[in-house]
Amino acid sequence: MPPKKITHIRREEIVQAALQVIGEKGVHGLTITEIAGRAGMSDANIYRHFKGKQEILGALGDFIGEAVMGKAAGIAAGKGTAMEKLKVIFLAHAALIAANPGLPRFMFSEEIHLGDPHLAKTIAGKMAGYIETLSNVIAAGIKAGELRPLSPRETAITLLGMIQFTALRWSITRGAFNLDAEAGRLWDNFLQLTQTSSSPMPAYSNPMGSV
Repeated sequence: MPPKKITHIRREEIVQAALQVIGEKGVHGLTITEIAGRAGMSDANIYRHFKGKQEILGALGDFIGEAVMGKAAGIAAGKGTAMEKLKVIFLAHAALIAANPGLPRFMFSEEIHLGDPHLAKTIAGKMAGYIETLSNVIAAGIKAGELRPLSPRETAITLLGMIQFTALRWSITRGAFNLDAEAGRLWDNFLQLTQTSSSPMPAYSNPMGSV
């Protein structure tokens, strides 16, 4: 296997290990030693791939950008109606959080908001791109008569707000409720609020499986 491939895999393993630590201890509990233990390697090996904790947090930001925002852009550019695309994006986002409890703890942490202005600015940029992607899908749905004539941008922010607030509740309660099921109920309610009377309401199904 080429050295570059090995480095790429190692970096991914380190990022996933960091995400697991954050899921259990929060960003404040993230240390190189904790990451190394979870990844099954030495501290020195971590430093071979990252300069330190802040660079690992930056890589986590990139992971979120690809796993959430990047995936949404791919779905938006694919086939299907606007509502079908929004449903897949919404439920896949919720399922990703359910599978990675460290995601909301990373996104809501004070260390990210105040401790690293560059990282905060990078994530804010990714979120702005996410809003734009959803806004474009919603605008297409309005044009096609699938959605009522709402403001695309504000509707996109409402949709994301449902995910973020539910993720915060789920994180604070340490997974006291089924996040996938809750996302399904929220999606059905969103349809009732936004669909035109002529649009059929698809039954809820979780594309990522239950947790």
